[in-house]
Amino acid sequence: MRKTLGFLLLYGFVLSSPLHAADIPKKAYMEEMVVTATLTETPLSEIPAAVEVIESEEIAAMGATTLHQVLTEAQSVNLEVVSGRQSTARLRGLSSKNTLVMIDGMRLPSGFQDRIDLGEIAAGWIERIEIVRGPASALYGSDAVGGVVNIITRKPTEETEAWFTAQYGANTDGEADDTSFDVGVSGSSGNLGYVVTGSFADKGRVDDDPSDGFTDADDKDVRAGAATLTWRLGEAADLTFGVTYSDVEREGLRFKNKTENEWINGSERYTGRVEFKSDLGENSSVLLRAYRSVYDWGVTLTPLTSGSPEVHTVDQTTDQFEARWAGRVPGNQMVTVGIEYRTEDREDDDLSSEIENLGIFVQDEVAITGRLNAILGLRFDDHSEFGSVYSPRIGATYKLSDDLRIRGAYAEGFRAPSVFELYTGSEFTKRRILIPNPDLEPQTSSTWEIGADFENDTFAFSVTAFRNDIEDMIAEVFTGRFQGTIPIYDAGNIPEAMTQGVELTARVFLGSGFSIVDELTLLEGENKTSDEELLYVPDVSNVLKLAYRDPSLGLSGNVRVVTQGSQYTTPSVKADSYTIVNLSLSKALTSQTSIYAGIDNIFDEKAEDGYGNVYGPGSTGTFIYGGIGLNL
Repeated sequence: MRKTLGFLLLYGFVLSSPLHAADIPKKAYMEEMVVTATLTETPLSEIPAAVEVIESEEIAAMGATTLHQVLTEAQSVNLEVVSGRQSTARLRGLSSKNTLVMIDGMRLPSGFQDRIDLGEIAAGWIERIEIVRGPASALYGSDAVGGVVNIITRKPTEETEAWFTAQYGANTDGEADDTSFDVGVSGSSGNLGYVVTGSFADKGRVDDDPSDGFTDADDKDVRAGAATLTWRLGEAADLTFGVTYSDVEREGLRFKNKTENEWINGSERYTGRVEFKSDLGENSSVLLRAYRSVYDWGVTLTPLTSGSPEVHTVDQTTDQFEARWAGRVPGNQMVTVGIEYRTEDREDDDLSSEIENLGIFVQDEVAITGRLNAILGLRFDDHSEFGSVYSPRIGATYKLSDDLRIRGAYAEGFRAPSVFELYTGSEFTKRRILIPNPDLEPQTSSTWEIGADFENDTFAFSVTAFRNDIEDMIAEVFTGRFQGTIPIYDAGNIPEAMTQGVELTARVFLGSGFSIVDELTLLEGENKTSDEELLYVPDVSNVLKLAYRDPSLGLSGNVRVVTQGSQYTTPSVKADSYTIVNLSLSKALTSQTSIYAGIDNIFDEKAEDGYGNVYGPGSTGTFIYGGIGLNL
């Protein structure tokens, strides 16, 4: 309670600070256009949902090289470390399997233990990230109960552009040495637009206690690239080909079966798409798209003394075909209709499976009056394993004035059990054993949220209250311990569970190049059947950012304070709260050259299991980096 009161007092201080309106430009956050929440370009002011947009400039200011580093500072996003040193995203207290992760609107197949590792997605690809908090099953079907993280890659530019960034860093013990490069070119030639990017990162291991047989962070290499070609077919149509690729290698030590082992892990992920988009007059358009997304993962454990290597593999392929039409109809309505067919083929070691899903959806964006807008949506899914389900959504926004709006929404969602949860499970690992359950039921949810947003020439403020009620929640249910140490879980359905919370955001422009942003989330989660708290649900999370920018001097910098409250990481272990302070500074030397430097985790906070940012400052300690950027 004392911590919560402190954060609320901070908000009061921020909103009552003296401002100089003459020095503060109009930012118009609410007029920013986003696509993930509605599948059409819609200003934030008309979307009855909580949406965060992270631009490439902000990513660069963090010195981030992978997606998981970026999301450590996103509102209501908590990162959870799972076996295999993966980092996964949780939205509003729900598990990572309730968060749909996409690249350019295409869902990514899961990998080891049915997770999507955010550390495998290079930041050099990213033009922007759109995070929709709250259920999006009415548009996207299964896995979007908690929300959507959509990574939007760089797009072709009209003029030729090229860029190169080189960065090096290490922690204060000389470990976790990190060398990374990003390079790219974008432009147009006649009717052909193109963009090609490449990224490389090599990060060293951290081993605080060599006697325990485990490296605290492994050697890690990431090689990634992305390319998009767009052929303009006249004034109204485009044909696009795109591909993204990443290859990740990790190497470290693991202690298993009373033996120290060399642990070598490799993964490859690529997505290829072909897409046709055409305007059908002024008020409508059609999109046809086919894509394939493939994920291959493998690990080898080799005893350092004697014995045979242990090998495990995962291969998953997702193919999706989709078509949709969007257009204005009488009554000032924007209607979107779509159909998609998806197959998922997965093989865990020797176990193979295939899932098919047909989805049909319709959405109506209605301008009821000049101040009142509503969005109505309904999706039908036919799943090969679990039959049919409907996912409705209704939301509305009302402008009380030019500066103030209120919004509310209600939605239902579902998540089908995965093959991993049904049949595969997990063998002995350091973190836990998971026993599969072929009798799992699909999970369903109902969510409401209500909020308000205020923005004028001096500051912006928003507040959102939400609640997720979940039936048959798919979860890992603790049943005991192996050899007295390793926790054993069964994949099971919790009859009733809930998460609820309040999100507050304040942005203030202080003049003279200074601004301050604070994003606070108060959160709780409960297994309503057992009255126990849900795992990995921090009671408080907060990101406070003080930034400075002076274009005339080419100077910019920021201080970021990231706080996570206490949370259960096992049924009997509650991780302490922590605060990590990060600092970065950049200077433009010429119109084409800049240098930058930063320190993450200045005070060497040990976040342990509660942080979830494996390979980040919570696990590597104070990390100092610097780099140079060229734009040609």
